[in-house]
Amino acid sequence: MSTPTSPGSGAPTDDLGRVLRLVSLAMLAGVAVIAAVTVFTIGDSPGSGVDAFGAILVSVVFVAAAFVVPKRVIKPWPPGSGPDEVKAAGQLRSAAFLSLVFAELPTLIGLVNSFARGVWLPVVIGALFSVAGLLLTAPTADRLRGWLARLESAGARTGL
Repeated sequence: MSTPTSPGSGAPTDDLGRVLRLVSLAMLAGVAVIAAVTVFTIGDSPGSGVDAFGAILVSVVFVAAAFVVPKRVIKPWPPGSGPDEVKAAGQLRSAAFLSLVFAELPTLIGLVNSFARGVWLPVVIGALFSVAGLLLTAPTADRLRGWLARLESAGARTGL
């Protein structure tokens, strides 16, 4: 990886990381608001064990995808390729957004299921899994550096 251009400034991925962390915090707040509004809108019926099992199953699948998909999106560059900061930042951004979207999906699917069945348990379970997924897959500085190292693992330089 290349070094920062001026002393005192952060690594080039720091600006991208700040923006992505703001997006992940906004998604986290959105999950909390969606769950709270749904619980207060739906009423008193929590739902059955089938509702809970379905929500857990869907949540586990999508949170697992939030961990797996970025590794599929970020592929090492060929050794002969020249530095391309825009392409590298685009791949990092795509990986982060896909990870965040998959982590948020349990809440959105729970929301639909809650309103379709008139129970609040699916959205609450989905929100709990989404919060955990968003916190565990958030684009931290270490995660971005790992993704960047994966891009450069074949010997190419990304320019970041």
